[in-house]
Amino acid sequence: MVTRINGFSGMDIDSMVKSMMATKRVPLDKLNQDKQILQWTREGYRELNSVLYDFRTNKLNDKYKKSDSLNANKAVTTGNTSAVKAEATATATGVDMKVSVTKLATKTTMQTPGLGQGIPSSTSLAQLDGVALSELTEEEEAAYLKKGFDITINGVSFKDSAGNSLFNGMTSISSMIATINSNEKANAVASYDEITGKLSIASKVGGDTGKVEVATPAGSNSLLALFSKQTVVETNGAGGTVSNTQTLAELQKMLDGKDPEPGAPAKRYSFSINGNNFSFDASTSIDAVVSAINSKTDANVFAKVEGGKLTITGNAGGEVKMGGASYEFLNLFKGAIPFAESANAIKKVIDGANAIVTINDEPIQNVTSNVLTINGVQLTLLDVTNSSGTDIPTNIKTQSDPDKALESIKGFIDDYNNLIKALNSKVNETKYRDFKPLSDDQKKEMKEGEIDSWTEKAKSGLFKNNDIITSVLSKMREAITEKLGSLNAIGITTGNYMENGKLVIADEAKLRNAISANPQLTIDLFQGPANGSGSGIFNKLTNSITGTLDMISARAGTNKFSMDLTSTFKEESVIGKQIKGFNSRILTMQRNLQMTEDRYYKQFSAMESAMNKLQTQSSSLFSSLGLS
Repeated sequence: MVTRINGFSGMDIDSMVKSMMATKRVPLDKLNQDKQILQWTREGYRELNSVLYDFRTNKLNDKYKKSDSLNANKAVTTGNTSAVKAEATATATGVDMKVSVTKLATKTTMQTPGLGQGIPSSTSLAQLDGVALSELTEEEEAAYLKKGFDITINGVSFKDSAGNSLFNGMTSISSMIATINSNEKANAVASYDEITGKLSIASKVGGDTGKVEVATPAGSNSLLALFSKQTVVETNGAGGTVSNTQTLAELQKMLDGKDPEPGAPAKRYSFSINGNNFSFDASTSIDAVVSAINSKTDANVFAKVEGGKLTITGNAGGEVKMGGASYEFLNLFKGAIPFAESANAIKKVIDGANAIVTINDEPIQNVTSNVLTINGVQLTLLDVTNSSGTDIPTNIKTQSDPDKALESIKGFIDDYNNLIKALNSKVNETKYRDFKPLSDDQKKEMKEGEIDSWTEKAKSGLFKNNDIITSVLSKMREAITEKLGSLNAIGITTGNYMENGKLVIADEAKLRNAISANPQLTIDLFQGPANGSGSGIFNKLTNSITGTLDMISARAGTNKFSMDLTSTFKEESVIGKQIKGFNSRILTMQRNLQMTEDRYYKQFSAMESAMNKLQTQSSSLFSSLGLS
């Protein structure tokens, strides 16, 4: 760092250097101004992105394009109003209907017997299997998780590309349910009831044609078994030569095929049965373990070991629920045998049935769902109409109700007009060319109000005649102009030329009558016909705005999937790269200016040193001549 001094010359060197540097800083100030304008422009694009996204997604797609937003028909129910819900569609034929429901449709469903209350969906499959993963060694945990739990639903096996089960001990019940339901090929819906502990898997197709075939591949560990109360735990067996007088340490040695590591801590085997804890050291004999289990009356089980096989049976058919590090203990006997599936043991299938419905005393055939559409009215069957022993049908009439459709059209026109007004204000905004972004030094000399006023003018006109905005305005007007004849026919027109494409309801009575007389015509105009949905005004506007959002994202790096005004910019956009270039040039210029400033100070320092030396020599000369 150069030493900065004001020496014998009496000159204000700092002021002189600052004055000299002022001229050289002009190009840097210009770069910073250009960068600031670019940053303001990028932020402006983000605001534009937000406005367009809001109109397209929250208004067009989520509000006005919904099938019922322009529906002018209304269903009115009388009689048994709790048995059938009715919603008229735009295609309702106006036929009065008398609906009787004798039976609701059901889906073919497989259910497990259930585990009872107290087991939330956050429970892991290891916990259901009676294994505490935290109490296993790393090797034991890896081995346990590798075995997994298998299930096949309608021929779909839930395995990964390597053939491993998608469900293991770490999988939660809720995660398992989500995985099953996300598989389209399985064509089934799984659910878990925390009240009963039952796992249910139902066909997506209702009625007697739906199917749900659930099984476990041979030799696999059954996923379904985890949701059933196990009455017997039987192991594969440590070997026929095992004597019940042998210790757990000897079983471990047989299992490992080697002696324990020298200096290894004494091993204990801890587990629980039906909530009763057991813990044995390695020197305990098999007989002693069996006796300890059988003497624990609260466990309510009977244990035995024959031919090296351990069997634990619930007394009087009671449950055997293992817990803790049971996997480690059972592994001494080569692990538990997978729970065998049978129709009575761990699952039952309830066949689906068609609904029995009559409308106007005419039986309706093949009603596989409790939601059906007849005569343009969607019927939702909620209950039978003869629950009291006497049939009390639901009576349905359709009426024309143009108010909702009229309000939707008015809302669309207001939102559309607000959007084009906002866009036009951007491209027509006045540009003040003499107002550039202020530097930090300039701001120091101004009041806050003056800074705000100046900055407002500096930002004005950034999007004047902007190509992206003018393009989307042109496409939106084109979408309206194409349908202008049809719009005029129902009382909607455009404003005068100066209003830049504004929509106006010129005759509300005409619009109301058009909706009542032919509601489908209005739907086809705005939402598009069912066989050509892309031709409606809403769809054309959506497509135009989607393309514009793509263009804005490419230029400014905005998030085209969000209207968040704080979202970060993608740096690999056009403006992002330009700002990177400015940053690089500014950094280089700052370094060069610093070097120049340091050089000036060095030069003044040298001058001061020379003057100081001259002063000293002059004083010495005058002193020697006696002139001091």
